Amino acid sequence: MNKKSKYLTLMIAFIAACSAPKKIPWEEILLRDGTGYLYHSSSELENRGPYVRGLYGAHNLFDGNPATCWSEGAKGAGMGESVSIAIDEGTKVIILRNGYAKSDRFFRDNNRIRQAELSILAGIHIPGEVTETGLLFSALPFTKTKTITLTDSMKPQKIDFPFNWKTLERFKRTAERRFKKINRDKLSAAGQEPRTVFILRLKILSVYSGDKYDDTCLSGISFENKSDSAEMRRETAKKIYVDESQNAILMTDEDGHTETLVRDTKSIFQIVDISDDGKWLIAIHMPADISHTRVETDYRLYNTELKKMVPSKLIADGAGELYGFDGKGEDTVLLYADNKEMTDKRIAISRIYDKIK
Repeated sequence: MNKKSKYLTLMIAFIAACSAPKKIPWEEILLRDGTGYLYHSSSELENRGPYVRGLYGAHNLFDGNPATCWSEGAKGAGMGESVSIAIDEGTKVIILRNGYAKSDRFFRDNNRIRQAELSILAGIHIPGEVTETGLLFSALPFTKTKTITLTDSMKPQKIDFPFNWKTLERFKRTAERRFKKINRDKLSAAGQEPRTVFILRLKILSVYSGDKYDDTCLSGISFENKSDSAEMRRETAKKIYVDESQNAILMTDEDGHTETLVRDTKSIFQIVDISDDGKWLIAIHMPADISHTRVETDYRLYNTELKKMVPSKLIADGAGELYGFDGKGEDTVLLYADNKEMTDKRIAISRIYDKIK
């Protein structure tokens, strides 16, 4: 091979390596319980070990007391240090109290966060994988991040949640599918479905410098949950519900009249999502007797007006998990996994209706 050909071959190999999609690695994370929140911090000032909650631990972020704080414990100003919190789906607003807000003097003596990176991870926990200090999660990062700038103030600051929940829901289902593929043996041994949570991570990018100390502090994190559309969906969901005593999904109208959508004494049900107009329902069917077998979940789509279950083949060839609904009215679409092509897809709900009416 001459030099020119050799050079060309190397260049092609280099370009191929650079253009190949990079696999996002899973991350192992231990979440501790702090006054109702599962959390993790990359470091803490005056850390006394895993069994003791220190004076400046991240558990202070959730106590509602501005006189306590989380202070990172890294050398220098703590650039890159982070705190991670499991949050509710539908979170609308993040409320942060910057710095050490015990007093104006404590606030000015210590660093405050100027800029921070917000990111989301899908954390998945296999029942039984616990330690004496918390729950073990495998976490897959969402590809997009958001940089926020905080004001240099002790007052609470409201940040609109910067990610789209429908997109995050699809991401979660993809993460769950990948996780189950990787951990079949562990899940089979556990005999239970894994638990998935969304984890919000706040990473320090830059700071307002303190007058006396080089420790960066944050005094509080809280959340406002559920958008107006989510509230409307909850109201709809109150009329369509699982009755465990009857092994059924029931529908109750405004006059209190109740009808049965589906009943099966050999199954238990879980509602995944209801369309905004209440005409479509996704439910999971699981065997009622799981004493001798691993739980297998079966996703099913129902039309509540016709009281019909939609066969999966009418959704699409290879349709698997059903993630939820997006859009409103005639623009409503069903989000689902294509098990043949191993990708996520969507289909207009009107197309499905035309096949069953």
